[in-house]
Amino acid sequence: MDLKEKKISGEVIYDGKILKLIKDKVLCPNGNESYREVVRHNGGAAILCITKDEEVFLVKQYRYPYDEVMYEIPAGKLEVGEKPYDAALREFEEETGNKTDKLYDLGVMYPSCGYTSEKIYLFLATDFKKTQMNLDSDETLEVLTLPLSKVKDMILNGDIKDSKAICALMRYELLKEKGNI
Repeated sequence: MDLKEKKISGEVIYDGKILKLIKDKVLCPNGNESYREVVRHNGGAAILCITKDEEVFLVKQYRYPYDEVMYEIPAGKLEVGEKPYDAALREFEEETGNKTDKLYDLGVMYPSCGYTSEKIYLFLATDFKKTQMNLDSDETLEVLTLPLSKVKDMILNGDIKDSKAICALMRYELLKEKGNI
């Protein structure tokens, strides 16, 4: 069965600094026409850092769309043409004040398949050295290191809602269970 929709026409509703909103008219596989509103995004890179003592780096920051302070893993958007690996290295140092020379690929995740093209590339860091934070001018955050067991509890009790943190930790645990890390 062919499930793919075919684009008939489209228009740009908004073209901003970090996203573009598109409204496309599509032909559905069942022959009906419909509209799809899609947020186009360059994507991002996120780093799960687990220390030798099994502590996890988290960043705590206010997120305007949710009007909440969130616990997340360090992450940031990809610049146009930037490789996810390079973005992850950059963001890890910028947000935590630590530098690593080696990241392990934990795959890619789609944070919300229904309306955005954003892909977040996940990486694992286990070895790093202290440098200096270099936050963006509109960024304010607190860096925490918490025991892995505590982070898992925070996910289970809903204190960590960030999908990239949850997904990265799940992939880490599965790879570790299979002996691939």
